Amino acid sequence: MLLEFQVENYLSFKERAKLSMMASAIKDLPEAVFTIDKYSILRSAAVFGANASGKSNLLKAMGFMTEFISKSAKESTFGKDIEVSNFKLCEETLDKPSTFEMTFLVKDTAGLTKSGNIIFRYGFQLDRTKVWAEWLFARFTAQESTLFTRIEDEIKIGEKFIEGKKVHNAVGNINKSTLFLSQIVNIKGENAPITKMVMSFFLHLTDITIITGETPTFFTASLLNLDIYKEKIVKFIQLADIKFEDIVIEDQHKNFKSLNEEENMDKFDKIVNDILHQKVTLLRNKYDNDHKVVGQVGFDLEKEESEGTKKFFSIIGVIWKALDDGETLIIDEIDTKLHPHLFLLIISLFNSASTNKNNAQLIFATHNTLIMDKRYFRRDQIYLVEKDKYGASELYSLLDYAKVRNDASYSKDYLMGKYGAVPYLGNFEALFNEV
Repeated sequence: MLLEFQVENYLSFKERAKLSMMASAIKDLPEAVFTIDKYSILRSAAVFGANASGKSNLLKAMGFMTEFISKSAKESTFGKDIEVSNFKLCEETLDKPSTFEMTFLVKDTAGLTKSGNIIFRYGFQLDRTKVWAEWLFARFTAQESTLFTRIEDEIKIGEKFIEGKKVHNAVGNINKSTLFLSQIVNIKGENAPITKMVMSFFLHLTDITIITGETPTFFTASLLNLDIYKEKIVKFIQLADIKFEDIVIEDQHKNFKSLNEEENMDKFDKIVNDILHQKVTLLRNKYDNDHKVVGQVGFDLEKEESEGTKKFFSIIGVIWKALDDGETLIIDEIDTKLHPHLFLLIISLFNSASTNKNNAQLIFATHNTLIMDKRYFRRDQIYLVEKDKYGASELYSLLDYAKVRNDASYSKDYLMGKYGAVPYLGNFEALFNEV
């Protein structure tokens, strides 16, 4: 479970920003909090702000950190620039590295603690040319232990990180653009119990990017091909008042090897598109004049269904899997194209202990102030992003406003500008009246 994420000097975040999933002492909505050991953890967090305020950049930072961990040790990346973007609107930050850090709790699968859980704190600093610093700490007891620290090429290994010592002794200096953590995974694999636990968290941190007009259905479609998921997912979509009897998935995978080299180049984009957008057909009953079922008709999801239905279908598989596996899910603009009731349904699935039995987490950006209400969200679950006049984003929670009362109308006060993070619009009428 994610406990905290910090980012600095990345995209619009010049100064350090911190998103905490640790619940405060307030008594609001206790069902939105779960407890492991002595730690109270939030099930979800919502990020609000004006357009171009930095909401998406915060989620992109989380996605970048996860992706870079998975690919930094791959040979295909050697000699290439690291695709990281620092804050560009200040000369001071142009030559400084970007910083990323996550603190998270995982099950102790190696039997190293009495509680059965370990809290890790992992992070790194880098620019486009190299990794400047990297660190990994763990709490096997109440006190944090150093597993390793790295300053450029110099790596210091803690006594408890035996797998790290073995890799460092065997490899020595590593590639300047490679994370030491990723290097251990590549070399030791399953024989690195501590690193395996760290990587298990990042493998269960799922970032969804929904691009307007592009709602890839491949993940939900792939789950529907598995009997253990199909019946439940079909029923779930039907309960969302999307009326159909069954779903048929057609595999559009083509034999790429059968094409010659020229055809491969010409048809590559289309073939990839076919694989990622499998044909999904919703079967609905057909009736006679007496309203008796006489057959079924198929409706192509991509061509014949609404944008809202396509969006719901595209994300529901990932949501179901996150809830089933206890994953941390990140979604930008989660409410786009969805009816408010469907939006509230998704939120409630994560915030309820009865539907979120494995302590999954949802972190999302939205403009929908419907959920900015004490009935749906606690003050420490509501985050706001605002840009200053120099283009730098600032992240803060509603709890940071000491004068916000529990019975306040959060959405009304937010739209009135009391908490900031709203657009301040100019006089458009005067523009049209200019001579």
